[in-house]
This record gives sequence, C-alpha cells and structure tokens, in this order.
Amino acid sequence: MQKSKLLLALQQELRRHSQDFFCTEEKSVAQGGKGVIVTGCPACKKQFQTNPQFMNHLTKDVLPALLDKLAAARDDGSHPSAVVSARTC
Repeated sequence: MQKSKLLLALQQELRRHSQDFFCTEEKSVAQGGKGVIVTGCPACKKQFQTNPQFMNHLTKDVLPALLDKLAAARDDGSHPSAVVSARTC
C-alpha cells in the first residue's frame, strides 16, 4: 500500500472522531426519552471528559482497529477508502 493512500485513510478516520457532546439514547430526557447529554466521541458513543482521555481514545481504540482493517484490506486487495467507510469503533 502506498504511503499516500495509507495517510489519506488514517486522516479520514481520525477526522470522524471528536471531543464533543452526544446523547446516550435516541431521545434525551428533554425530548421525553431516557437519554442524557454527555461529553465524549459522538462517532463511537464513548464517554470521556478530558483531552488526555480523548487522545487515549484515538490511540488505543481508533488507530489499532483501523490498522487491523487496513492490514486485512491489503491482504485481500481492497482499496483503503473502502475500509475507512466502515466503522472502526
């Protein structure tokens, strides 16, 4: 796999993840549901409060899963962009 394709795949996946807010259920309490608004990664629905926790999420959850998928794609000849479109979390 070319370095440029690998870099593009990694960048695309990392851009999906952010330190933001999300609701734990489909509807929040304010909308008549049981969900609450929490801080964390909306893409993964993983809760955390600090920047170091977000960095740990990227390095321990996101990158290993993405690298495993990219390695499998390399073995079966898939294009890296097809791998990135699949969820890693």
